Order: sequence, then structure tokens, then C-alpha cells
Amino acid sequence: MDARAWPHAGDQEKPRVSLRFKANFAYGLLLAFAVLLALFVFYQKEILLTQFDALQAATERELQLHDLRARLRGEIETHSLKAADLRNNWGAAHVQDHLRRYREFHRRVILPAFPGDAQARQLASAIERAMRKPDVETLARLDAAQQAFLKRLQQRIEETHARRLQMVADYRAHSNRAAMVALILGLSGLAFLGFITRNFFRRLCADLHTLSQTTAAITRGERTASLPVSRPDEVGELAQVIDRLAQDLSAQERDLEIERQKTFHQEKMASIGRLAAGIAHEVGNPIAAISGLVKDIIDARATGQCPLLEPDDECKLRMVLEHVQRLSHITHQISEIAQPQSSETCLVDLNGLIRSTTNLMRYDERWKNIELRLDLDKRLPAITAVSDQITQVIMNLLVNAADAIEAAGRAAPCVCVKTGRVHDHVFFVVEDNGEGMPPEVLARAKQAFFTTKGEGRGTGQGLSLCNAIVEAHGGRMEIHSTPGKGTRVFVYLPVERELLEERAT
Repeated sequence: MDARAWPHAGDQEKPRVSLRFKANFAYGLLLAFAVLLALFVFYQKEILLTQFDALQAATERELQLHDLRARLRGEIETHSLKAADLRNNWGAAHVQDHLRRYREFHRRVILPAFPGDAQARQLASAIERAMRKPDVETLARLDAAQQAFLKRLQQRIEETHARRLQMVADYRAHSNRAAMVALILGLSGLAFLGFITRNFFRRLCADLHTLSQTTAAITRGERTASLPVSRPDEVGELAQVIDRLAQDLSAQERDLEIERQKTFHQEKMASIGRLAAGIAHEVGNPIAAISGLVKDIIDARATGQCPLLEPDDECKLRMVLEHVQRLSHITHQISEIAQPQSSETCLVDLNGLIRSTTNLMRYDERWKNIELRLDLDKRLPAITAVSDQITQVIMNLLVNAADAIEAAGRAAPCVCVKTGRVHDHVFFVVEDNGEGMPPEVLARAKQAFFTTKGEGRGTGQGLSLCNAIVEAHGGRMEIHSTPGKGTRVFVYLPVERELLEERAT
């Protein structure tokens, strides 16, 4: 039988997950983790780039403020030099020209850099007043406004510098944190993947080692219990195949043992038949001679040819003749029951088989003290069977009954054999009042090589062989037993429909 065609018990209970699927799934997880890690890195990179742009803008802002302060100080110095020229007529024109350039500088540079700032507005007002009336007082106010704006500008420079330093610190902290998180995630993912991979291959190696040991044990002839390997993949299927292989080999070995027992029984019966034929031949000749001699003496006494024979002697001779006939009947029974039977199926009289088998079993010493009762249905139909195998079943059941009675030590041992018909089956029952069987023994009674008899008295093949023969004939065997009370074995055998119809007509 092809192992790939064997059914798998776990297919309907567990969905199949192949090793290829597991490998692809692990690769997919690794790829997904790599993509997530890359997304995290790129996201942190965007954040760092944003922070870097903000830091660069802050640096440029700080440089602009420093440049503005330098230019403003230059304007103040220029204004201070020009204020001394107000005493000259031509100096006032130069001051106004300078103030116009100063106002233009304020509009183009200072106001865009300080929108809405109060100090910037005050400086603009002071420039406008100085332009309308350029004198010492307005220029002094302009100088005060310039000094106030310089303080404001210095304060803004310090704030921008502090903010830039904070942004540098935040940039460094965030970059360090992002690098640490990425490192931890990467190492954690690799550690988790390594843990899963290690456990997977560890279990896989253990299961493969178990399969290897079990296969080696099977080749040595051991038939262990089910493998402790439960996997929904190719290794699990291989375990199921090996388990089924062990079961099939065990079943085949049991079948071979049963066939060997059948062959051994046939050879034994053939040997007994040859021995019985020889004994019947060797014993039959003296018996025939004795019988003929006794008959001649009796006939001679009846015709008066033997006047010396007394009437009492004639009674003794008749008793000798009776025992000689009994010996002749026994040798005939032995030779008849021991004759090799055909291994082909034929019509069999079940009652006749039971009678001939019980007649043979009576010559066993153990049956001299056992009452053997026969309750045979005279209307029992014939069955199609192998007579020698059915005889073997009857003989084994009778031997088991005798052993059970002998072990129980009953005061009134009894074995009853009964036949009957149930629907389209005939049956026979072998009932004894022996020791019986407890439930745990009864549950294993049909198992091959299981026996409760002592060493040298049983092989554990009797009931298993009987059950195999009965099942091969399409029947069934049932065992009912009560500890301390006895055992009843029912054997049901089918009757062909044609035979039932002929009997009904």
C-alpha cells in the first residue's frame, strides 16, 4: 500500500501548515519588521531634518541680528559725527540727508526684523521728529531711542542665542534617542527572531530524532505506541505515516501469525490423521481377528459344535465382543475426526461438527470429570464455511472452557454447548461455570499474544485466532464473562440467502 494514500487522523482536526509556508511567513515577518524599522528611521530622519532646518534658521537669524547690531552701531557713530555739523549752515543738510538714509534703513531692515516691536516704533518716531526738526534736542532723543533699541536688539540676540543652544541640545538628544530606539528595536527584533528560529529548529530536530529512533525501532521489529509528534506540517504527516506503518506492520504480523497457526493446525491435524490411520490399521486388524474368533466360538456353541462351552462363558464372550466393537467405534471416530479437511468452503453441518469435536474431546483426561451438555437445534440450516477452521474454533473454545473450570476447581464442573438461529445467522454458545474473567482481562481477551495462563500453557493465540477465523467467515464472536461465575462465548455465522429461501420453501 502506498503510504501517501494513507488517511491521516489529524487532517480534519488541524489545518495543514507546511514548512514552506512557515518559512515564507517568517521571511514575511522579517521583511515587515525591516520595513517598519526603515519607516521609523526615515520618520526620525524627517524630524531631525526639520529640527536641523529650524536650527539653521535660528543661526541665520542670530547672524542677521549681529549684522543688524553692527550696522546700527555704525549708523549711530555716523549720526554722532554729523551732529557736530549742525552749527554750520551746510551741516544741517548733511544731517537731514543722513536721517533720510537712516529712515530708509529702518524701513527696509529694522521694521521687517522687528515687526510690531515698541522700541522699533519709538526709534521710527524719533527719526521722523529729527527729520522735521534736526536740532540738538531731537537728535538727543534719537540717540536715546537708538540706545534703547540697542538694548532691545541685544536682548533679542541673547534670546536667539539661547534658543539656538536649546535647539542644538534638543537636536542632539533627539538624535541620540532615535538612534538608541532604532538600535533597541533592531536588536530586539533580531533576538526575537533568533529565539523563534532556535525553538523551531530545536523542536524540529527533536521530532526528527524521535522519528529516526522510531523508524529504527520498527526495523528491529518493535511496535511502539503512537508517536508523541503532533505537527500540522510535513513532519507531522511523516509521523502519521510512520505510526500507520507500524500499525499496519503489526496487523500484518498478527495476520501472518494467525495464518501460521492455521497452517500449523492443518499440519497437526494431518499428522494426527496419519497417526490415527496407522493406529486404526494396526489396532483394527487384532480387533477384527478377536471379533471374528469370538463370533466363531459363539456360532459354534449355537450349532452344538462346541459342547464344552458353558452358558456363562457365552455371556462373557458376548461381553468381550461388545468391548471389541466399542474399540472399533473409537478408532473409527479418531480416524474420522483427524482426517485432513479441505481448505475450500463447502456446506457444513454445524451440529455434526460440534458432535464429532466433542466426541474427540471426551477422550481428554480433564473431561472425565466435566459434564458436557449438548443443546443442538435440529432445524439448524447448513452454512458455507471451511469445516476444518470451524472445528478449530470449537476445539479452542472447549479447551479454554476446560482450563477455566480446572482453574476454578468447581465441585460440579459443567460445559454446555448450544446452537440456534437468529435471523440470517446461526450461532453456537460454549458456556462454562469456571473462574470467569474480570473486566480488564475481558477487554483484552481477543488481543493477540495476550494470555493469563501460566508459562508453557498458553500462547495468547487461541481467542485471537478464533476471532480472526469467525470474522473471515463474515461472522462475529462475543464474549460475556462474570468473575467467579463463568464465561459464555457466542459465535455468529452467516447463512446464505439461497439456503434460507430453500429451507423456507
